[in-house]
Amino acid sequence: MATPLRLKACGLSEIDYTSLKSMLGLAHSLLNHPWILVDDTDADLTVFSLETEQGQAAWQQHQTGFTGILTTDINLKQEADIILKKPLRTKNFSDSLNSIESKKKLSEPAQAITKIADKKPPKQEKLQKESKPSFFSALSKKLAGNKEPASDLPSLTLYLPETRDPSPDTILEPNLLKQWLDDLPENDVDKITTAILGHIVPLNRSKLDSDTRLALLDIYRLPINKLIFNRDISAINKEIHSPAEFLRSIKALSQLLDELAIGYKIIINDKYQQGERPNSHDAFLVAIIRASEMLALLIVHAYRYYRSAPTNSLHELHQLYIYCEASNTTTKTINSKLFNAPVPFHHYYCQIILTGISDPYSLPKYEVFRLFKLMDSMADKVIISPLSEKQKQSPAGFLARGSFCVDCSGDQLPIALNKAADKLRASGLTRVFSTHIVLETIEKIFNHYATTNRGGYDLDFKLLKKIIPQINSSYERKYQRLPIAKHRPINMSYGVSSTYTYLQHQDSNHIVEWHLINEGTLGMMVSRDSNSLRRLSIDELVGLFEPDQPVQLAIIRWLHTDNNKTTLLGLEIFNGEPVAVTFTADGDPLILYGLLLTGNTNTKPVVMTMIVEKGVYSKNRVLRVKQNHHTFVIKTDELIVNGFNYEQFSYNVLTEN
Repeated sequence: MATPLRLKACGLSEIDYTSLKSMLGLAHSLLNHPWILVDDTDADLTVFSLETEQGQAAWQQHQTGFTGILTTDINLKQEADIILKKPLRTKNFSDSLNSIESKKKLSEPAQAITKIADKKPPKQEKLQKESKPSFFSALSKKLAGNKEPASDLPSLTLYLPETRDPSPDTILEPNLLKQWLDDLPENDVDKITTAILGHIVPLNRSKLDSDTRLALLDIYRLPINKLIFNRDISAINKEIHSPAEFLRSIKALSQLLDELAIGYKIIINDKYQQGERPNSHDAFLVAIIRASEMLALLIVHAYRYYRSAPTNSLHELHQLYIYCEASNTTTKTINSKLFNAPVPFHHYYCQIILTGISDPYSLPKYEVFRLFKLMDSMADKVIISPLSEKQKQSPAGFLARGSFCVDCSGDQLPIALNKAADKLRASGLTRVFSTHIVLETIEKIFNHYATTNRGGYDLDFKLLKKIIPQINSSYERKYQRLPIAKHRPINMSYGVSSTYTYLQHQDSNHIVEWHLINEGTLGMMVSRDSNSLRRLSIDELVGLFEPDQPVQLAIIRWLHTDNNKTTLLGLEIFNGEPVAVTFTADGDPLILYGLLLTGNTNTKPVVMTMIVEKGVYSKNRVLRVKQNHHTFVIKTDELIVNGFNYEQFSYNVLTEN
């Protein structure tokens, strides 16, 4: 039986300690390795509570080992290996412990390899020869089939399903599989996804020789690649009119990408366990490259719908990078009679990392794939290297822009080097992800558009302007938001019509309760459990209602759903309090809803604006507006904002009654 890993709690209240102990029992079946709760000082993971003086004191004194923080503060400034949000949830808790177990496995062999590499070779060649096993010993081991991973390469811990005996209910003959795929209905993403899942899942749960598996997976790869970027009219209609069904569709497509990645990871694991080396075994390297491609597509598919990268997907990519780096295959391609992999691992890895650090959660969803494709042209310009001694020891604030720290033992995106903690910079599994050449390339593009005067019309140019602060690691929030003492509820309406209705009639059917996390002068962050029946979008208008507080309008500027199905919104608040009005346009009897908004009253002249549904505005249009019992006629002036679900324009009053 495996020796349990040890978990220690510091400074937890009696309730939190009981909850942690109970959760350890509930999560037992989901853990990859057994854990026990201990009271002494020797532990694999120490969980601190910073809500007690005892916990704060212990945190200040801790020096070694993996750390976790149990908290309700999602904007915690302290850095730990894991953050456990209260109340604890079984899935989140088990994933966190599994990630620590994986980090422990990954770090120990890497440290051993570093120590071996630092040693000087012995002076006498005879000692090296004598240390090798004899010919008969090696032959005996080979005949017995007792192979093991290459000792001079890092360890790999990939997440794989259990395999059974070879009796899969699926197609195992390549030509038959090609024919079957050709016969699937065209342009029906749901049917194609379901059909392929029905075959690839049993394939991945069955024992099969690696060559056959690789041949079959490569046949599946092309149609699955097409599915990820397919965006037909039926999918758009489903997203608008059948959100629950649409959610099932995107989950199925995510599962399909995950299963194809699993197939390639099975081959990687087989070759790894047999002691093969990717620099001398083409099939091994092809499987690594294909797995990185599928993991990148899996992650960008999640970004497309404002979701976190699937658990462990980034961790696996980081592991594969360290493995390829050690075997000198990060930029190696394959072009032989049997295999064709013209794009190296480094390209797929850098493409998805560039996409992630560009903050796709702040982009309109139709721009996320555009961003991913743009980064395809930038990926080969990234330089990844170990940290220099200067980078390890320099004060964080003085480190160069355009450089990021990759924690290759973790499951996160890189963070800006100038914000990285000393502990992270000192780790042997940390790498510098440098975007300097990417920045120079973007600057040349900007200079080109400056001479042609076409930048304002080019979508790629506009997108690059949005992401340049993130790629440069210089992004700073415009309005600082401070955590609040206690999370409080806040009601939200979506769009002009719902906001008008709640303002006028206090109809609770038009609002949804969220929880305020932090707030500032012109912004706030709110959260709630995900609501699959309501699709939210960047640049969407919402109304905010709190008891005894003025009504506010806001725009969704940042949107993220994590793997615990909690959705976070970053909101930018309009200046001014909205007033509900109705209006008619151009003599048409149809009554429309609007919101009047007064600008900054400290400036002269005061700018009056109106917010309406999309499609209402046109220059100099005459509108007859009714506010309670007061009626007046206005003429539209300049369009200020053309948002996702609203238009805001200035106006001039013509007559009043």
